[in-house]
Amino acid sequence: MPGIETDALDTAGAVFVAVLAVGCAGWGGLAVLRPGRPPQPITGPVWVVRVWGIAHVLLGVCMAVRMTALLVGAAPAWPMTLLHWVAGPLLLFSVAAAGVSERRARVRAGGVVGGRHGRRG
Repeated sequence: MPGIETDALDTAGAVFVAVLAVGCAGWGGLAVLRPGRPPQPITGPVWVVRVWGIAHVLLGVCMAVRMTALLVGAAPAWPMTLLHWVAGPLLLFSVAAAGVSERRARVRAGGVVGGRHGRRG
């Protein structure tokens, strides 16, 4: 039967990160299941919200598996490392696409003025 292979501080840190990872996966799951009403940090088209949610689900699962592997003293499986390397760029892409989408919406609405905002003098 596998046992915990770390000291108390490492165990506490790994458990904390594993709990955060489960929360991250749950938060992403909300965005995937309800793209019309996503969590507060992400806005934009439905496909951007879903990509953001999928990236968070993947990161959460990968972090939870890594921390669990750390606790039992095993090396994390290579598929988790691969998913981790896929989820990071997906997350960055979705945040960038959401920013571009938001900026386009403001420009269409006439809310963004080029140049300086205001005059001195």
